[in-house]
Amino acid sequence: MISAITIFNDPLVVFGTGLTLLILFFWYFATDVERRKRNIGTVLTIGVCALCVLAATPPKERLKGGIDILGGSSFTLKIQEKEADDGTKMPITKEQVEQAIIVIEKRLDSMGGKEPLIARQGNDGILVQMPGVEPEESENIRKTLEKVAKLELHKVMPRSEEPDATGKTLAQRVMDRDVIEPGTRAYMMKGKDADGKDYTRPILLERRAALGGSDIANAVPSPQQSDAVAITLNAEGTDKMIAFTKNMQAGQDRIAIVLDGEVISAPVVNQVPLGKQFIIEGLREPGEVQNLANSLMNPLENPLIVAEMRNVSPTLGSAVVRQGIIAGGLSLLMTFLFVFTYYRMSGVIANIGLIVNTVMLFGIMAMFGFTFTLPGIAGMVLTIGMAVDANVLIYERLREEIAAGKPLKSAIEASYDRAFSAIFDSHVTSLITAVILFTLGSGTIKGFAVTLTIGVTASLFSAILVTRVIFRWGTDLGLFKKLTFLNLIKAKNYDFLGKRRACIGFALATIVASLIAFGVRGERALGIDFTGGTRITFQLGKDNKITAAEVDQVKKEIQPQLSKEAYPQFESNPTTGTLLTIRCATKDAKLIIDKLRASIPALGEKKPGSEDHVIDASQEEVSAVIGGTFLSQSLIAIALGFAGIMIYMTARFEFSFALGGFVAIFHDVLICVGIVVMMGGELSLIHVGAVLTIAGYSISDTIVVFDRVREMLLIRTDSVEKIMNEAINATLSRTLLTSGATLISTAILTFLGGTALRDFGFIIFIGIIIGTFSSIFIASPVVLWWSNRKGGNIRDAVLATAAKEEALSAAP
Repeated sequence: MISAITIFNDPLVVFGTGLTLLILFFWYFATDVERRKRNIGTVLTIGVCALCVLAATPPKERLKGGIDILGGSSFTLKIQEKEADDGTKMPITKEQVEQAIIVIEKRLDSMGGKEPLIARQGNDGILVQMPGVEPEESENIRKTLEKVAKLELHKVMPRSEEPDATGKTLAQRVMDRDVIEPGTRAYMMKGKDADGKDYTRPILLERRAALGGSDIANAVPSPQQSDAVAITLNAEGTDKMIAFTKNMQAGQDRIAIVLDGEVISAPVVNQVPLGKQFIIEGLREPGEVQNLANSLMNPLENPLIVAEMRNVSPTLGSAVVRQGIIAGGLSLLMTFLFVFTYYRMSGVIANIGLIVNTVMLFGIMAMFGFTFTLPGIAGMVLTIGMAVDANVLIYERLREEIAAGKPLKSAIEASYDRAFSAIFDSHVTSLITAVILFTLGSGTIKGFAVTLTIGVTASLFSAILVTRVIFRWGTDLGLFKKLTFLNLIKAKNYDFLGKRRACIGFALATIVASLIAFGVRGERALGIDFTGGTRITFQLGKDNKITAAEVDQVKKEIQPQLSKEAYPQFESNPTTGTLLTIRCATKDAKLIIDKLRASIPALGEKKPGSEDHVIDASQEEVSAVIGGTFLSQSLIAIALGFAGIMIYMTARFEFSFALGGFVAIFHDVLICVGIVVMMGGELSLIHVGAVLTIAGYSISDTIVVFDRVREMLLIRTDSVEKIMNEAINATLSRTLLTSGATLISTAILTFLGGTALRDFGFIIFIGIIIGTFSSIFIASPVVLWWSNRKGGNIRDAVLATAAKEEALSAAP
């Protein structure tokens, strides 16, 4: 019997269902018949929910977790430019990136184990994730990924290793660039002398390679020698080998075997011509023979470097999951309770919309195979906050319409119609920032951006369609006779603009303090995401017996051997216990881990009958080059986010409003980042996502105020300052309610979410407070100042815009 889930996995069925839902969606907004609108909306809601539930069923198979949830290893690889025969660099092509991905897949498949997740990043990057891989396996995987396996055979130039009168060989003089020998190139060769001692010396070879990796038919560990790989050439390679060696002198001429730019041996040719088989010997490291054989069978055209590596132990991963589930679940529960308590029956409808929003988020993530990450969980919680914001906007409008004496059905329709523009604008600005984050962000930020994009879209759908359909059924069936709400924030008439000078002065002082904090802390204000380096993490648990004094003593003992200062830090979480993190230089990481395990018994303890340690060490490594790239990309993303918001605001409102909104979000971002730095925090990639999220939240608050100002300017003749004050007072309840609900969620993320969610939750928590302040005390005063600076008036600009819009709508 074929299940419904199996049928739904058929691409044609999914496409047909999606197309049907899309047609219904456009039909819903095209029709003006209320009953038809209600019925279409009902079918559309049920259809979307059914599609998403089926897409996410069964959850264990359909919902993918990232390495920060499942544990494992993640590598960000950068493809290097290939060097031409004349020494010039060749630009990276799309085909080379695709070839590298295919080679990586084959190499990792040959190692067995977990199925890798491989994705292209930008023009020259590849992201490789290996869920469930133990930290001890990651170094072997890294070597496999970085091994180019570019095999070449070159002729050794005769007499190039004989010393001259100065004691230097020709190879040494070419290496030192004292002389130029056309058609040759000097390499370094490692080996062992007759006494068994290691040596490294230059050797001069013909520049042109006689054979290459494409000539290899097979490469396997040699059955005769444990330290060798047996090479079999293909037909073309065999012909090349014969042509290459037929004129050589047996017992005199030598052939150099060059692997990845290093001469690994240069044996004398004992017979000529050579045929289709030879060996590469002298491979003594554990696993080196098998790895080389695998790599030679899957050679890379271009070298790869690991620009970023993250190892998360399964222990830490499970602890993180526990933290994320508890923090995320509690945040959602508190949000649901808040909405239900404050808005009663309307709150129940809002909560149904929030549930639909959550179902859509999980379903779309499963449908398109997106991976859940910790930043993604934070993004999910934030999108629920946006959905609450939309409902609060509608319900506060509904309160005003009911108070004005309108019948319930008319009041509901008017509240949705009047709140729509503010809801739509705030969601569009959030989508702008999410798209920019996805386009320019790394793997961590992309996970957040994907969840935010899906969540914002689902929030818009549930707020303007799902809840409205439920209200239509309630009023049509006579289930709703009267709606009541709590009213804890009474309407007042505060003179907010009268306090603008003092508030702007306070804001400027805070910005100056933030800039000073950056200057004082310097590079320590930036985390390894931007500066490069390694972060080591030990999940010590609730029964931790390791003290800071022990760790400091170890650090003191090895400090002379470290290339750079190391910074250990203990963190506690009520859910999972104590976490020890150490920031250090990448080259020092192994020394620090080994010394800690040797000096502190609890860290050195191993599992019974195993070489694995009881307390795993997770590692996060970022190269200095990629750190600088992340920093520049982050600044570009923030700048583009601001520009996108500015452009949209200018198109949607008058320029004065756009400028006020821009100044407000610029103020918010500077102060929020400054507070993080002042409190000893380190800025990381997740803070970039948080900064643009803060910008979206702040502009949402500001848009609500501006929307009300424009509405009142069109019908009132009072002074602009008085109207602005009234608009801020009229929207104050919405501002405080939304901020309060989101503050509760972010506070829970900050205190219970663990290290990853804590940093994100804290800056968002600060951002909401600062954003609320700026939407009241910064944005409107800037609009008032700009519009009045040359004797102008914002009312004239608003009326002119309204007249143009009316003329356009009246045109045939």
